[in-house]
Amino acid sequence: MFNLDARLQSWILRRDTPQTGVITLTRRRVYIVPTQPGFLFGMVLLAMLLASINYQLSLGYLFTFLVGAVGVVGMHRTHDVLLGLEVSCVQTLPGHAGGNVTFVLRIRNPHRHLRAGLMFFVDKALLAQDVFIEPLGQRDVPILVHAKRRGLAACPRIQIQTVFPFGLWRAWSYVWPRMNVLVYPALSAQIAPRSGRGKGIGASRTGSGQDSFSHVSPYNEGDDVKRLHWQSFAREQLALRQHEGEAGDEDLYRLDALETHLPLEERLSRLASAITLADQRGARFALALNEAEAAQPHFASGSAHRHALLARLALVGISQQTESMRQRTP
Repeated sequence: MFNLDARLQSWILRRDTPQTGVITLTRRRVYIVPTQPGFLFGMVLLAMLLASINYQLSLGYLFTFLVGAVGVVGMHRTHDVLLGLEVSCVQTLPGHAGGNVTFVLRIRNPHRHLRAGLMFFVDKALLAQDVFIEPLGQRDVPILVHAKRRGLAACPRIQIQTVFPFGLWRAWSYVWPRMNVLVYPALSAQIAPRSGRGKGIGASRTGSGQDSFSHVSPYNEGDDVKRLHWQSFAREQLALRQHEGEAGDEDLYRLDALETHLPLEERLSRLASAITLADQRGARFALALNEAEAAQPHFASGSAHRHALLARLALVGISQQTESMRQRTP
């Protein structure tokens, strides 16, 4: 039975290709087979029929056909749970290598009956279950996929399955949206907790800022203790002296400032960690992949800027073909 199921799955997968836009689960895309309890149900039904024939039991015939009708109705109901559903990938959420990225599927029910007990699988791993969709309604289902390496990750083939309502039949279909998501470099455990200007991994300080005292700013872990404002320290407050001409808390992270003997992936991971920590501190930060960018860095802060810089790190060394694929990523 399992060998037959594997052959059937292999035949189905050979017919499937990635698709763009809305994917409608038509009759040609929905498959149905008995479950293990369904096979047992059929064997019991057959035994009841043979007993009724052997002993000429009129009530046995009636009960057998009634139970058989329940099984047939259950088969049609299980098949109808998937039939006609409209599936599309409406959003992607990037992540770091070694972690998860997310593809958000929108499941729309265009009919007036409930769709219940939906389960979602990727490579036989259950990612979502007991999903219900109201009549004429829709629901967004996040699909978390493990990302092994940085760059662009394509949406995998996703199996949608149900055994509703009786568990006697298993109906399933495959959807394979043509969609890509960015995978950022893995976060490195070697990064210092504070990547200030001129400190940390690949960070350089902008502005000389040694003219005269201007104001104080809050102390962050990793700041130079030589710049402590001692009057504030006497009041049991940690603060730093800021001087006129200083550019403020601005971090410039340069790829060429890292040790060249380190593998490229390790350098990118350390930069990704430094950028993430700088964003958490609320600092203004910039990334320079070469000397020209280092000469005119673009400093900014916030989550959008962090994602933009991590996206640049994700695509370092990626081919032009992959770059053209990224243009299709929302």
